[in-house]
Amino acid sequence: MAVLEVLKMGNPLLRETSIIVENELKTNEFQQTIDNLIDTMRFQNGAGIAAPQVGILKRVFTMEMEENHRYPNKTPFPIYIAINPEIEFLDNTLVDSWEGCLSIPNIRGKLKRHKRILLKATDRNGDYFEEELDNFAAIVAQHELDHLNGTLLIDRMESMETLTFQEEYEKYWM
Repeated sequence: MAVLEVLKMGNPLLRETSIIVENELKTNEFQQTIDNLIDTMRFQNGAGIAAPQVGILKRVFTMEMEENHRYPNKTPFPIYIAINPEIEFLDNTLVDSWEGCLSIPNIRGKLKRHKRILLKATDRNGDYFEEELDNFAAIVAQHELDHLNGTLLIDRMESMETLTFQEEYEKYWM
């Protein structure tokens, strides 16, 4: 297991569309990649991380929320490993989301996300699953799926007026 370098905004790989995971799912190398994503996410205190953020253009992300100083008072959710994920919006309710990103360190931005989603994916064992997610877990899944499509949170912001450094977010917006 290893903590990998997280690519920063400006790296062209973050703007690429990731490719579908096919036959490599059960290989030791791919399973190690999943473990490395989890280690990196936890080391960086992230709520999620997508493979392109560590330079791997595969359709996989991990997400988990336990106690996390970057996201105080967020409802915990278990670890999800989502391979070839798709999201279905369960209704049209949008919520304001102050998001951070490991690839845009120490910055937050406000955008709108769907409040309730259905995450459809394959787990690390190759088993298909569907999971209804709401609130913060739904937001994280949408954020990570965006990474697989080469989209960053700043692309979804309606206005750059709420783009703020983490320190200012904590002082004025939290």
